[in-house]
Amino acid sequence: MKGTDMLDTIALPESSLELMPELQPEGALEWKAQVGTWDTGWHDVESSSHLCGLIQAVRHDGNWLVVQTRYIDVTRYGRYAQAMSTGSGYQVEVAMVSGGTTNNWRIGLGPLADEAGNEPHTGVAPSQNLSLAAACEVMVSWLNGHGLPLGYGAALHVYGKSANKNVERCDGR
Repeated sequence: MKGTDMLDTIALPESSLELMPELQPEGALEWKAQVGTWDTGWHDVESSSHLCGLIQAVRHDGNWLVVQTRYIDVTRYGRYAQAMSTGSGYQVEVAMVSGGTTNNWRIGLGPLADEAGNEPHTGVAPSQNLSLAAACEVMVSWLNGHGLPLGYGAALHVYGKSANKNVERCDGR
């Protein structure tokens, strides 16, 4: 049997690999932002490109964006990510909420981000000041349920019952 004859006997799979550039979250996502003194209220996240546009829209110092699993405040289960403009980049935090406990990670580049810490109401360390591209990459990956992309580090802070603290996000909840 010749090599080319063998190719004729191989069955090609009926499915193919499909790239999914749009968000494929575990559940529906909603967003809220504050730009200057304007509070947007809650809206649906439409796609990953929409999410990156929202991050870019909060580019001025002190503006912020929260994206979360819909009804997280009622079910007390899900994930959220938040980005706050530092004026020269973004402070990004991602979290998992389960019952009365929230595991919140402040994200940065490399192992220095782990050591930089994550204390509420503290400034962002240089390794935790992300570019727009990095903020988009982290938030899209996290909200898709893929965790952190390679090359990023995170410092953990636990809120809630196990930490005997209240949950507090940049939107004041």
